[in-house]
Amino acid sequence: MQATAESPSFPAGGGAGSLRITTNRDCQWTAKADAGWVTIAQPTDGQGDGSVRFSVGANADPSARTTGISVNDQRVELSQAGKPCELTLSSNHESVGSSGGDLSINVRASAASCTWTASSGVPWISNLSPREGRGNATVTFHVDAVSGPPRTGNVTIAGQDVQVDQGTGCNYTVGVDAISVGASGEDRQVAVTAPAGCSWTAQTQATWITIPSGASGSGPGIVVIRISPSDGAGRAGTVIVAGRTIAVTQAQSLPVPPPAPLPCTYSIAPPGINVGAPASSTAVQVQAGAGCAWTAVSGIPWITMASGGSGSGSGQVQIAIAANIGPARSGTVTIAGSSLTITQANGCTYAVEPSSQDVTGGGGNAVASVTTGPGCTWSASSGVDWITAAPPSGAGSGQVALAVQSNASPPRSGTVIVAGRTLTINQASLCRWFFAPPSHEFGADAGAGNVLVFVTGACTWTAVPNVPWIQITAGGSNTGGGLLQFIVPANPGGSRTGIIAIGGENYVVHQAGAGDR
Repeated sequence: MQATAESPSFPAGGGAGSLRITTNRDCQWTAKADAGWVTIAQPTDGQGDGSVRFSVGANADPSARTTGISVNDQRVELSQAGKPCELTLSSNHESVGSSGGDLSINVRASAASCTWTASSGVPWISNLSPREGRGNATVTFHVDAVSGPPRTGNVTIAGQDVQVDQGTGCNYTVGVDAISVGASGEDRQVAVTAPAGCSWTAQTQATWITIPSGASGSGPGIVVIRISPSDGAGRAGTVIVAGRTIAVTQAQSLPVPPPAPLPCTYSIAPPGINVGAPASSTAVQVQAGAGCAWTAVSGIPWITMASGGSGSGSGQVQIAIAANIGPARSGTVTIAGSSLTITQANGCTYAVEPSSQDVTGGGGNAVASVTTGPGCTWSASSGVDWITAAPPSGAGSGQVALAVQSNASPPRSGTVIVAGRTLTINQASLCRWFFAPPSHEFGADAGAGNVLVFVTGACTWTAVPNVPWIQITAGGSNTGGGLLQFIVPANPGGSRTGIIAIGGENYVVHQAGAGDR
């Protein structure tokens, strides 16, 4: 007697299967399940050849399990996969104030044997407990206090991210709360103290008070408050710096002799400019005394003065910068007698044609064309030893010659990286494969097959079946011709067809089904 299972392995959700029983026609048999999670359908006994249907219940445990069905003195082994663990969290988003504190997340597991871990993605979230566990549990962790701007971090629990948002901890102080000046006016500097990353602004509440520098900032900084000269009665105003009010008072104007003219001085801001490769424009501020004339001049063709080419007193120059299609570059312009250097980022772009080429088995040459801006450098390298790329590098537009060796193996593909782009070379084979017999036919019973493989030339090949029921027993690889041997098991189901890939050709194997006898 022989009993075999159609499929001895089942997923966690269970399923149905059957046993095929082969024996003498006078032999009686009885089938019995060895575990309660396997149910045998009626009838459970019989005589001679026959079959038994059975069902496998769902497995709620993560662990795999095995059992069997006994037919007389024979036992057919069955196995079932465990149910994958399902882990959920009570929350995936938590918030905490600037003072920090302790938070907790509940882990819910589909089974007590499901394991998990917990870790922090940022240094200011610590003391995770426990860091690993099994089944349901509560994970606690501590969030440090913050003295700067709001921040966000992640804690990873059971493979899932929990986002932790923390509010601002910014506090501000200013150096003075009151300023008194004479009728001639003056500039005063006010220090702002704040943690790094904490932003602030400064605003005047009077037209005769301006803020030429430090109107906004982040962290510690300096605000320059300018009080204009007065030729009348005393006056009072306010300035709001980082949310703090500063009272400003100015004394009454007294008759004074006209001041002697001051020599002209100039300054520009910023002192240097960095821009990206696309075309852009930027502004430069000129600080100068009233009536002090100045000019802005560029000797660089890709830098022009869009507006503000000349002026008197303080003003602004608008600079236009052309797009860069080549390597990084810099140029210098002169504004109010000061040199301003403008640096522009690399603007090189590359196109490589074609993206793929086909080459015969005899090898040969191919060409890749590189299109880019003048001075833009690139490199070329082959990812396989049967393709050689030359030259290995270049600048500007050009061509790369690709030498492809002949192919005495099955068809193959290789890649060449040119200017960061991938070029695929597909090469046919010099070889041709022939088989005797040209294909194989089997009945439902187990059988063995022999195939004579003929190859043109000393070509290397390997035989690979595309189905598990075809097994190579000898001659699975060779150089040149050879004898390939394989076997097929008995087929308990319907007719079936498989393929053995031999070198660059397919060998077809067909087997009749059990009902075709």
